Amino acid sequence: MMSERSYVPEQPFFELSTENYISRFGASSGVMAQYYSFLVAPDVELAIVAVPDGAVDILFHCSGNRPEAQVCGSVKKGTLVEFERGCLYFGVRFFPGTAEALLQCPLNQFTEKQIHLGDVQGSASELEEKISAASSFAERIALFEQFHAGCARQNTGVSSLVSFLLDTINSSIGEIRISDLATKTGYSTRHISGLFTRAIGISPKLYARIVRFQRCFGRLREYQKSSFANLAQDSGYYDQAHLINEFREFSLCTPTQVLGACV
Repeated sequence: MMSERSYVPEQPFFELSTENYISRFGASSGVMAQYYSFLVAPDVELAIVAVPDGAVDILFHCSGNRPEAQVCGSVKKGTLVEFERGCLYFGVRFFPGTAEALLQCPLNQFTEKQIHLGDVQGSASELEEKISAASSFAERIALFEQFHAGCARQNTGVSSLVSFLLDTINSSIGEIRISDLATKTGYSTRHISGLFTRAIGISPKLYARIVRFQRCFGRLREYQKSSFANLAQDSGYYDQAHLINEFREFSLCTPTQVLGACV
């Protein structure tokens, strides 16, 4: 969950729509990530809504005779993602600003795309086979962390300016103007937007909206249907209509529909 000064990206529909969902936070080579695993029911053709989160995931297909892994960049709006029936998946979700050490290229190259891990890391095929054959969630985590430690470029990460922008947006819970970021840093809005987009994959303006939405989504169950206006006000939206429109864009659902799915 999100605290007042931190941001933990979440994909709530992954847990709601699958079986045997488990997750754990950990640090791979000092980089914070969320590991997760789920099973798609064998009798269901499943499309799950991926909500914008500003994160980069590596998703391993662990069933059948074709082990593979995809690098999944952040989406900019709610997107239906197809999953194979009866398949076990293992995922690694890198927090915003932490994937570059492994992928070693601008993260906007992955935004709204799924790219085979082997096209980015030539040594990935052995990892894909080992993770597919592993017998437990903990074993898969250990295998990935060993791979990450061997492949990630040391001392590679976002610049101090991007780190400051991330921290400032996160601590404001998305309620900050890009012009204010420019004033705080002394750089132009164009400069910080370009730098942030290359390092994180999306613009700082969109990232701020996503941080606000994710926090609002996480607080939804605290509010009754009759209190959506209060939720909108407490979450930094202009009004209830603004909140509903943001939910439709980012989750393909209204807040009422989300509450129904959570029951």
